[in-house]
Amino acid sequence: MSISVKGGEKVIYIYAFILFLLLVTLVNMMKPTWKFIAIGFLIAALEEFITQGVLPNKLIGWIIPTFVAFIPFLIITRFLAIWFDARLGEARGAFRHYLVAGLIGLMVEWFLIGLSPWSMVGQGPLPLIFIFQFGMFSFWASVGFAPRLILDGREEVVHIRKWFKRFLMLGFLIIYFLTFAVTKQNQFLVSILAVLATFTLCNIFYQKYFRILKVC
Repeated sequence: MSISVKGGEKVIYIYAFILFLLLVTLVNMMKPTWKFIAIGFLIAALEEFITQGVLPNKLIGWIIPTFVAFIPFLIITRFLAIWFDARLGEARGAFRHYLVAGLIGLMVEWFLIGLSPWSMVGQGPLPLIFIFQFGMFSFWASVGFAPRLILDGREEVVHIRKWFKRFLMLGFLIIYFLTFAVTKQNQFLVSILAVLATFTLCNIFYQKYFRILKVC
C-alpha cells in the first residue's frame, strides 16, 4: 500500500488545505445563518472534492458545480428549519428539518443525477441498493442538518456536539487516507464505501440529538 501524488496535484492539495483553514477561521466571525451555510458547504466540499474531484480526476472542475448545487440547498434548508421550528416546536421541527434535507438531496440524486433506485434494479442485490440510497440520504441530510447540531451551544448538547465533531473529523481523515492509500483500481470502491459509512453513522448522533431536544 502506497500513497502517490503527482507534483502538480500536490500544489492543488496544499491550496485546498489553506482554503479549508481560512474557511474554518472565517466561520467563527460570521452571523448564525452564514455560519450554518459555511459549515454545511464545508462538509459538502470535503466530500465532493473526493467523489467529484479526485475520483474522476477533475481537481478543478468540481468546484463550480459544488457551489451551484449546495449554496441554494443550504439557504433553503436553513430557512425551512426556521419555519419548521416556528410551526412545530423545536423537537419536531428539527426532525422535519433533517428529513426534508435528506429527501431534497435524494430528489437531486434521482432526477438530476440519475441515481434512482429503479435505475439500479438488476445491477446489484436490493439490500445493497437500499444501503446506497440511505447513504446518499444521510450525506444530504448531514450537509443540511449537521450545522444545526454543531452550532447548538446549549449545555445540554455539549457532550453530543463534542463527540459528533470528533467523529466527523475522524471520518473525513479516514476517507482521505483510504482514498490516497489504495491503488487506482480500488480507489473508487474504497472511497465510496468510506463516504457512505461515515455519513450513515452520523445518524446515530442525530437520533441522540433529537432525544435531547425532546426534554430541553
